Amino acid sequence: QHQDQALEAIIKKGHNVVVATGTGSGKTECFLYPIIDRLLRDKVKGKPGVRALLVYPLNALANDQLYHRLVPTLVCRLEEFGITVGRYTGQTNPGWSRGDFADAYLQDPYFQGLFGKSISSNWLLSRAEMLETPPHVLVTNYAMLEHLLLLPKNARLFEESDVKFIVLDEIHSYSGAQATEVALL
Repeated sequence: QHQDQALEAIIKKGHNVVVATGTGSGKTECFLYPIIDRLLRDKVKGKPGVRALLVYPLNALANDQLYHRLVPTLVCRLEEFGITVGRYTGQTNPGWSRGDFADAYLQDPYFQGLFGKSISSNWLLSRAEMLETPPHVLVTNYAMLEHLLLLPKNARLFEESDVKFIVLDEIHSYSGAQATEVALL
């Protein structure tokens, strides 16, 4: 029921939504499906620029969502529509190329099962390629988002942006000074 209500509110009415339900209740679908709907309607293939910003409090949460929800859905199942996704966190090593990341990921049987021998170009792996061609869906954390917005070298990431979604996942985990920082950000 909460998913139905969220999809109705976001997709049909254009409302902002807070989804507060238990672990494993399907909160991700409440934001992922509206993002997919909008990206497909906007026909974003070949038009780089951040459209959805997914902010996580911890890299572990960002990685879990990226690897097990976003990549299989956006990169694998919807590859033909050209939706791009990238993770820009402290774990996105600034010295690594796309090839370095691809080699590392493809050592893991999970990613071999998803991609075989080469990772789809819809998954932007390196900082350089995200700055060159910003992803439609940008996954980050609040600390890195602050750096991305403040440092001039990162300005290219948002030049062609048309942000329609800002998702603050696990918002209940922020408190005190950290919550204030996120709110001001």
